Amino acid sequence: MLLLASLAFPCPTIATGTPSSLSFDTAQVAIVRRDGRTTFSVSVNPAGDPQSFALVMPVPEILDESEIHTLHPDVFARLDGYTAPRHVSDAGCPASEGGTRVDTGAVDDTGADGGSGSVDVEAEYLVGQYEVAILSAEESASLATWLDNNGYYLPEGAEERLAEYIEAGSYFLAAKVSENAEVATGEGLSPLQVSYDSEIFSIPIRLATLNSPGEQDMIIYAITMLDDDADAGEVAIANYPAFDVPDQCVWGDASTDDFYSFYDDLFTSSWTAVGAGAWTGEFAGGYYDCNPCTGTTITDEDLGMLGFWGDPYEHHLTRIHMRYTPEQATSDLVLYGSGLYEPRVTAYADDVEANYSCVESFCDGTPTPGGDDTGNASPGDQDANKDPSSFTTLENGCSCDGGAGAPGGLAALAGLGLGHRRRKHRVKHNS
Repeated sequence: MLLLASLAFPCPTIATGTPSSLSFDTAQVAIVRRDGRTTFSVSVNPAGDPQSFALVMPVPEILDESEIHTLHPDVFARLDGYTAPRHVSDAGCPASEGGTRVDTGAVDDTGADGGSGSVDVEAEYLVGQYEVAILSAEESASLATWLDNNGYYLPEGAEERLAEYIEAGSYFLAAKVSENAEVATGEGLSPLQVSYDSEIFSIPIRLATLNSPGEQDMIIYAITMLDDDADAGEVAIANYPAFDVPDQCVWGDASTDDFYSFYDDLFTSSWTAVGAGAWTGEFAGGYYDCNPCTGTTITDEDLGMLGFWGDPYEHHLTRIHMRYTPEQATSDLVLYGSGLYEPRVTAYADDVEANYSCVESFCDGTPTPGGDDTGNASPGDQDANKDPSSFTTLENGCSCDGGAGAPGGLAALAGLGLGHRRRKHRVKHNS
């Protein structure tokens, strides 16, 4: 089980290389699951001094050096661009025309016992830009002391949350940017990846709320196999409610309106109506299931870097958008494979007359002037919102404009709440 950690001082920005404007409250994680094996990757790209970044992750076992890697940031950029909500300039109505892994090595001992005697450093590695330690602890106060002595900043409430994971038998992966790493200010850090065996298909989030300024978002890219594995098919979250964001509708004028702000407003209003931490699926499918596509593709190499093995055409990718407040995050996310393989995209048609004959409603629920009865989705039709064929000729292809990226303005996910405090600056900073 793993958790993202955030920068302790200048507030970070997660950059995806897309038109997105993702704040430090938004995290992106990719999780590959097969036969009880999990490979978990997290994108960390803080603004400011990247060498001040650190994270702590609870893990179910002592990880071998071969189970920890770094990825090229472009892998997450392509995941985002391929799966994000998008708008189409032509809905296909009848009247219209038409990652390289980084080598690793050992590092020196850095004060294993933290002065307590009850924290053991089970292993230490140098993985790309990161100094990594695998820790075991008997109780949270000693673990907090070790982290403090080794330059990690703990926000208020961390000890209580750490105690919960210690009681559950977790180990901890602590990673910080090496002082010898040459990382320029403003340069993105490599995503960090770990692999492990666990019966539980989950993402811990409770520690991530400690640095929360309010609402938090997590974008999850979950990859499973097209087979009879228990965790196969479209992935869902078992212990938080799901909600639908209206789509397959006419949204506005792409030449004058901001699509990303439009979608964020639509997502926010749908989430607020639930009144709880909740999630929605924004994409499901595999190769060539993105119709209407954004112009960004994922590759066989991307899948391999993320930890997927086997025939690339046998993968199923789910994009989940989760939002919660610290008060609503009462338990870690429990994921499961639904066994469903229906492709689905979240798409919106531009407000042009050519789209009116096959998209029957605007996203505010009013009918389009020329809407027909072809079964297209309206905002109130929750089942149809899950049907990617709601645009009648969508399967025939249509052109996309500006859809390659996550919606801007997401007010979303801080990290674990643990940050690296450089040893030469023994001062606690605030985001």
